Amino acid sequence: VWYRVGAADEPAGKSGIAHFLEHLMFKGTETIPPGEFSKIVARNGGRDNAFTSQDYTAYFQSVARDKLELVMKMEADRMRNLVLTDKEVLPERDVVLEERGSRTDNNPDSQLYESAQAALFMNHPYGNPVIGWKHEIEQLATEDALKFYRRFYAPNNAILIVAGDVDAKELRPLAEKYYGAIKRGPD
Repeated sequence: VWYRVGAADEPAGKSGIAHFLEHLMFKGTETIPPGEFSKIVARNGGRDNAFTSQDYTAYFQSVARDKLELVMKMEADRMRNLVLTDKEVLPERDVVLEERGSRTDNNPDSQLYESAQAALFMNHPYGNPVIGWKHEIEQLATEDALKFYRRFYAPNNAILIVAGDVDAKELRPLAEKYYGAIKRGPD
């Protein structure tokens, strides 16, 4: 599932929130306990991950055909039913800060790229790094993540991509069952 939201859509002073929420999407819902999403995928022979860019955030699973319905159900569940508390959010913020430290702050190439982007895209969202500025990441809170989530994570702001040994005749009823039942979000 690809969401039409990325770092360029972040509110001023909240750089990194799109990437931060990407991490938090693995924390759980009312039906999937925190940290279990990827474990369920793995127990069913699959793998999963996600990535964020300036313009989109994508979540993917690679599974056998007979597990497609399972991952569609799970992905639809977290599209609108994510549960976040400080217990999950604050430690994950530290993980993102560590990621920033190791990938950017301790890497001269990344520092140069970040500085060049900021200079090239002055007064434009592309000037902010996808991971966010350290001083802004440090201030991100649970309510910031929930507000961003509620605004952008909805079926009318998502694209479902399925590749492999499946056809539209089999796929469409699953998409309608799991995503079609979800209430639209803001346009």
